[in-house]
Amino acid sequence: MDEEHEQPSDGDLELLRAYEPVLRLTRGEYFVPVAVEGFVRRSTLWLEGPDDRSTVVASPGALTLDALARIGAGRDGPGLSLSDIGDPRSFWERIGSWFRRGRRPRFRAGSRLAQVGLLGRTIDTLSRLSLLVRGAVPGGSANSSLAAQTDHLRPDRATYYGRVLRDGPWIVCQYWFFYAFNNWRSGFSGVNEHEGDWEQVTIYLDGSGPVDPEGLPPPRWVVFSAHDETGDDLRRRWDDPDVTVVNGRHPVVFVGAGSHSGAYLPGDYLITIVPPSWGGIVPGVRRLAKVFTPWSRAAQGSGLGIPYIDYARGDGSSIGPWQERTWSAVHIDEDTPWVRDYRGLWGHDTRDRLGGERGPAGPRYERNATVRMSWGDPVGWAGLAKVAPNPVAEENLIRRRIADIDEQLGQVEAETERAGDSLASRAAGLGAASPAVRALEPDERQRTAARLEAVRLRDERSRLERALRDGLPPSDPHTHLLHRRLPIHASERGRARVLGAWSVISTPLVVFLIAVLFNPDTYQRWAYAVGLIVIVLSVEAFTRGYFLAFIARVMALTLVLNLFDLYLGSWQIVSYWTLVGVAIVILVINLRDALRR
Repeated sequence: MDEEHEQPSDGDLELLRAYEPVLRLTRGEYFVPVAVEGFVRRSTLWLEGPDDRSTVVASPGALTLDALARIGAGRDGPGLSLSDIGDPRSFWERIGSWFRRGRRPRFRAGSRLAQVGLLGRTIDTLSRLSLLVRGAVPGGSANSSLAAQTDHLRPDRATYYGRVLRDGPWIVCQYWFFYAFNNWRSGFSGVNEHEGDWEQVTIYLDGSGPVDPEGLPPPRWVVFSAHDETGDDLRRRWDDPDVTVVNGRHPVVFVGAGSHSGAYLPGDYLITIVPPSWGGIVPGVRRLAKVFTPWSRAAQGSGLGIPYIDYARGDGSSIGPWQERTWSAVHIDEDTPWVRDYRGLWGHDTRDRLGGERGPAGPRYERNATVRMSWGDPVGWAGLAKVAPNPVAEENLIRRRIADIDEQLGQVEAETERAGDSLASRAAGLGAASPAVRALEPDERQRTAARLEAVRLRDERSRLERALRDGLPPSDPHTHLLHRRLPIHASERGRARVLGAWSVISTPLVVFLIAVLFNPDTYQRWAYAVGLIVIVLSVEAFTRGYFLAFIARVMALTLVLNLFDLYLGSWQIVSYWTLVGVAIVILVINLRDALRR
């Protein structure tokens, strides 16, 4: 083991080894988890200045992990960044790195734009154009990083950085993986790309119950890196049928191509990202979509945003126990210097305002140098602080809760009895209309609230007693999920082939329609544009199998517009007869009510 790494505490490395995950990559993936020493040794350490100009703190070859920690300890905040790609390569350097990358395994992409509507495809175009001003990694960086990985980073020695944390009944095993580059955008049509990529897998062991014959605590939950899930949706139960486990202990992670996110099931995943600055625009557009295109993903709340497909097929190489490549394990913890003291970025800092093109921070930190929730509180991060590790522990918690309820009930009942005596004695001898009696109403409402709280506590106690008496009901492994992330169904992939060609030309057509509105030479350009919009939407609806529904809405809208035009032409007569009809209806209702008395 490298002398720069901390020695593990007793049993921690053995525990990490016992449950280390299996990573199954997608065919066509460039990068694998590597050790960070080689990356640090080859990188330039930059410091961002107050005028947005960066200066070199350490040149390539001058850094070790210990040196990086010493420099980082002297700067309590963001501003540092490691980069092995440096300034943009020349044309010939890019060509050279392209030839050095080796033959890439064949990869067949799906049509991500075919999975979303016209609006989503238009948003994607705007996002691509925004890279011109947001800041992006230099072109050819992925090939350069691949050449560096092949020549210097030992891809044959796949490495994870493991950490063990104990929090209450939970023993948390975290596995951190460092990839030299995330080529999601250039390699797999994703929405971002950046040098460096830290991902993780977290396994939650039950430290309160009995151990297995080998003395190991049983696993209960697992979390993979996910770019679109939070809280309860992050975790899956160990016995979840969506989770594949090798030899009973090693969860299988299907790694997203280029993005390196983790999926529980193999396949292609459609994800849409809504830009955070849109504010209230999104709900308004979704309401319009529900009226005019209720079949669209935008109307269903999932298709308004930047679309991409995460390819987590698991049909490439695999890393882990009993796989073609096994793990080299390195133990880290809160006292590992380079983890604790270096708060900068592990990749080129493009200063992208949206963050997608900037290098990531390390396992412990966010890009702004604050501690990651997944590091500082992995139990709360996965929503497990409220979950009992096993049925026996849950039954004990129920008994404790019943005891707490009994104590609260005693206090509430004593308070309400005192409050009732006080109210009655203060109102005695006074008339009900007395101002002093009326002033007691807030105290009476407070007593009523306490009585209702006592009723609620008794109901809760009855439910808990019933659970102890009848036993805890079996729970579905997906009950806790608000959103179960699933791959695109095979039937949708087949339909996507038909939509693929249309998705390619439809967005340029939309841009052309916008251009028509600004062309002064176009005769009746507004009518012309509206007609073309109807045609484009008709083709969109036809390719998605909702042509008749779309035509029905167009006809209904045309009828409404004609009626409105008729009203404008004779609004006085229409208003007169409308008000006369309303007056007759009101008269009939009033007469009916009078005759019923």
